[in-house]
Amino acid sequence: MPTAICGFLFGDFAGGFIYASCLRAFAIQQATFCVNSLAHWIGDKPYSDRHSSRNNLIVALITWGEGYHNFHHEFPTDYRNGYRWMHWDPTKWLIWLCATVMQQLENERKKLSWGIPMHELPIISLEKYSEYVNDGRSLILIDGIAHDIRSFMNKHPGGSSILDRNTGKDCTGMFHGEVYAHSNAAINLLSTMRIARVEDISTPSRRIKPRKLIASDHDTMRGSHSSHAF
Repeated sequence: MPTAICGFLFGDFAGGFIYASCLRAFAIQQATFCVNSLAHWIGDKPYSDRHSSRNNLIVALITWGEGYHNFHHEFPTDYRNGYRWMHWDPTKWLIWLCATVMQQLENERKKLSWGIPMHELPIISLEKYSEYVNDGRSLILIDGIAHDIRSFMNKHPGGSSILDRNTGKDCTGMFHGEVYAHSNAAINLLSTMRIARVEDISTPSRRIKPRKLIASDHDTMRGSHSSHAF
């Protein structure tokens, strides 16, 4: 690849082969091998003389930070080679920078709202759910959970008409792949809309089919239909 780039772009196939390919690979390999040669031969042993590893700035420059080898052998689980901030160790600085950014992102993630926790959701009966739908509330059922989608109607990528014609239905199958397998981001967004658990819907064998809830549906449901404040 270096030969082709130098040849076709700059008309120097020989330079691309000799310098950009062979000598470059040779230099990188020799610099890498210095970790197990010069780093055990030149330098001092400030941390331990039980092994041959040494600390040396020149070797650190050649190997891009691997020259503080005595420290590395004595503290092999430390992510640093250059243990002081000014020691030449680009990898150490990159890891520190990435860790700092990730910590900031984690702090921001903790501020996000993931909706009402599942264990705090009120429990309502199928009849109560049907009453809310008949009163004009834009609700859908997914995995036995009632979601209020009114604020999302005009934001849905497929258009509000899809949500409008499925209001009041059990859309579990549609959401999980019968129509479109929604992404993890969509699942997270959906969690912010959940408002209640609907009795007898969360059990797969008792899920209703995706259709409008009507009075006859209620006759098929069993068990107590007590509802909590909602």
